[in-house]
Amino acid sequence: MHEKKHGFRYCLGCKNKLQKRGKTAVGRQRWFCKFCMQSELKKRCDLSRSYTFEKFISWLLGKFSQDELEQSSRTFRDKISWCWSVAPEVMLSGEVHHSIIIDGIRVGGMVCLIARTTDYVITWIWKPYESSEYWMELFRLLPQPEYIFCDGQKGLLKALASCWPDSIVQRCRFHAWLNIKTKLTLNPESRAGQKLLKLTRDLLHIRTRKQARRWKHRLKQWYRKHQEYINERTIKHDHKPMKRSWRYTHERLRSAYRQLSKITDDLLRSSYRPSTKLPSTTNHIEGGINSQIRTKIKAHRGMPSVHQMRLVDWYLYTRIDGQKPPRKCI
Repeated sequence: MHEKKHGFRYCLGCKNKLQKRGKTAVGRQRWFCKFCMQSELKKRCDLSRSYTFEKFISWLLGKFSQDELEQSSRTFRDKISWCWSVAPEVMLSGEVHHSIIIDGIRVGGMVCLIARTTDYVITWIWKPYESSEYWMELFRLLPQPEYIFCDGQKGLLKALASCWPDSIVQRCRFHAWLNIKTKLTLNPESRAGQKLLKLTRDLLHIRTRKQARRWKHRLKQWYRKHQEYINERTIKHDHKPMKRSWRYTHERLRSAYRQLSKITDDLLRSSYRPSTKLPSTTNHIEGGINSQIRTKIKAHRGMPSVHQMRLVDWYLYTRIDGQKPPRKCI
């Protein structure tokens, strides 16, 4: 390597001026020291590292394994070993968003809490698990939006009530359908359970305010018709002292109805304002982000947990309003 001063290039060994001595086969300038009798090339470590980092990101976010690359997997791992320590820097603009979709995904023993709009990712943080305290850390990074779309996790709702009390919450209808399906199964034995399951399935197809009002009316009609049935009680003969001696005969059906009736307004908010084109599910994260992350991790199965988290970091970074990994990363 040589240094450049006042327009001249000097040898690092003897500090004398270098002379041009032809070019290499690829056209690179060769420099010669007549005192040391050695020639050398001008090296650009920044360009070589940028090229290596681009290859690293291309492989990391791609679908090819190391065995499918042009060079040996061991050589490739040696070249990119320093790239794992480079993390993307997320710069928050402070923009107030009309609506934000939030959800989490577990990767490598940690949970990634993600906030995004319908078009791009805003930011994310890594935490051991989902809790109200950790969700509040994410919310404190962002201004309060008008609408929030979520799956209805208890800790998340508690954090929303604390940090963003004025935001309007729209719970994911698909998650509600999954919860009700778990309680009732796909083949309920009772006629009331079959009707409630169909009513919940129809929830996924509501688009207008008129359809939302009609659905709420159908739910009230269902309760009036089956009120006595879901309130039936069974005497417990082996109950413990100081405990009630009975239970509801159809506990799962009753629980499914109570859950639906409690979150009805949160499920139908997007239908009350169809002109704003608000989403009714969290599919922008579940399908647009989480499923892609799982696919990429599967393509690199066997990757350590820390590397899986770095993969998620760079993938989410590329989804920030058209961002791309920087060329100069050092």
